[in-house]
Amino acid sequence: MTAALSANLTAAAAITEELVRSGVRHVVSCPGGRSAALAVAFATQPGLRDWVVTDERSAGFFALGMARELRAPVALACTSGTAAANLLPAVVEASRSEVPLVVLTADRPPEVRDFGAAQTIDQVRLYGSHVRWSADAPSPGEPGDLERYFRALVCRAVSVATGAPPGPVHLNLPMREPLVPAGALPVLPVTSGSRPAVRVARAATVPAPSDLALLAEIFTEERGVIVCGPRAGLGDVPGVVASLAARVGWPLLADPLSELRFRPETTTVQADGYDLVLRDEAFAAAHRPRAVLQVGALPVSKPLERLLAAARAPAHVLIASPGTWPDPLHVATTVVQADAAATLRGLLERAPARAHGAWWADWRTASEAVRSALDGRLACETRLFEGKVFGELLRAVPADTLMHVGNSMPVRDLDTFGAAGAARVDVAGNRGANGIDGVLSTALGAAAVGRRPVVLVVGDLSFLHDLGGLQIAARHRLSALVVVIDNDGGGVFSFLPQAGYGDVFERHFGTPHGLDLAPLAAAAGARVRRVRDWDAFHDAAARACAQPGLDVVVVPSDRALNATLHDEYVAAALARLRGAEVAA
Repeated sequence: MTAALSANLTAAAAITEELVRSGVRHVVSCPGGRSAALAVAFATQPGLRDWVVTDERSAGFFALGMARELRAPVALACTSGTAAANLLPAVVEASRSEVPLVVLTADRPPEVRDFGAAQTIDQVRLYGSHVRWSADAPSPGEPGDLERYFRALVCRAVSVATGAPPGPVHLNLPMREPLVPAGALPVLPVTSGSRPAVRVARAATVPAPSDLALLAEIFTEERGVIVCGPRAGLGDVPGVVASLAARVGWPLLADPLSELRFRPETTTVQADGYDLVLRDEAFAAAHRPRAVLQVGALPVSKPLERLLAAARAPAHVLIASPGTWPDPLHVATTVVQADAAATLRGLLERAPARAHGAWWADWRTASEAVRSALDGRLACETRLFEGKVFGELLRAVPADTLMHVGNSMPVRDLDTFGAAGAARVDVAGNRGANGIDGVLSTALGAAAVGRRPVVLVVGDLSFLHDLGGLQIAARHRLSALVVVIDNDGGGVFSFLPQAGYGDVFERHFGTPHGLDLAPLAAAAGARVRRVRDWDAFHDAAARACAQPGLDVVVVPSDRALNATLHDEYVAAALARLRGAEVAA
């Protein structure tokens, strides 16, 4: 070995070993020459599972899904050039959804950058503000005790990735040639011990008792609501929120991705029909809250967003992760940057008990009215209406299933038609940046490391966006049920003003693809079934949940008819609401 070659491998071994000592158990790596030393280190490091994925964009989302399911950091590595650029969408989503990733990009050494070297782009701070921290490391072999540097670098990176708020970090790692030795697989150095080179002691983020006492004054107002956005219900938040809502007599408005909607302990305090109820202008105007306790980001529901914006509640307390400010409506009067569970427990201890009065009854009665109207019509619906998919799935999947849901229409349909108490499931989605790319790979990442059934409901365009995910499922023999709503294009645009623009709408927004999705999925070894009725759907879902492997169930839908049916269902629900006895 040459000195430079030995230095590459020594650095890679130190980096990989320190990842394991810092709690990283999985790495997703993409093939490439410049990252060869890292690949050798990954492959030979005990305690680290190396998942090889050929498509960098899919690999990034696959790692994202793993980290979200594990609630622990995952490493993600690739070679230099555009390979690193293809990780950007997943890095953005990880940043916005607070998922810890340690991104390792191999690079050319500084002396050849900006001199026309092949496969070389500017990778320094490549991901900009979308990472919590980034570092451009020196090339192995330069003077100094670089092994200690690389170990400290990884300890710092993992600490930042798992800090408050968690998110992605980026280590750019230039490597000089020769990259790895020819001949047999080299034996990399392994040091003894399991303690990381640098331990990090992190202080708890809990409001002071005096601050909690002031925050609890919000509960003196009867006309209040508790609003929970995506991933607000982590840890023991569901039980605490349920107790708090019951104690103060405020309805819980839980986004389907909050991990609160489908928990049995929250069913009795939810007004889960809020998305429909708030479409009634009279109800929304008469029930503007004077106090709001918001946990996490803004929910997906547009009617709820309009209510909060119009209410401008005199007391709007927002509990957010440290370093974040999820208030795009600019309605918060107090922002609490602290651990949500600890803060809510402190508020529960200080909240006054209140008898449930007219305010509570109004929300519950209205929600039950619209939910009853929807459920009654859906039970008789024989057409493959997109709004019925989630209700059928919630009854078909086993308890504790992880349901991933795509953006655009699927997440909105779940919000509108997914009833609390229908099933005990966890729901996840890429709502950080709300993209339709990488959704399949994200769900498969969760399936790769989880020990529970995984179901994904996704639109056809989103499915086509991430065909690279099918390669991941085939290569690693992953098990999941993927339900594809195939309306031959972008169904969400049929609900927007441009839907009346004729051919311009169809070419630029409807964007029909005209593809048969079944052969595409079958080419990757998936079992594929295109259903024609709900009996076939139930049978396909039941079979998929009972056997290993990838199942793709295609549900055909007509975009125009689906929009019409949505309008009819909403009208029926609001008619029931207006006939219910709800006080003004």
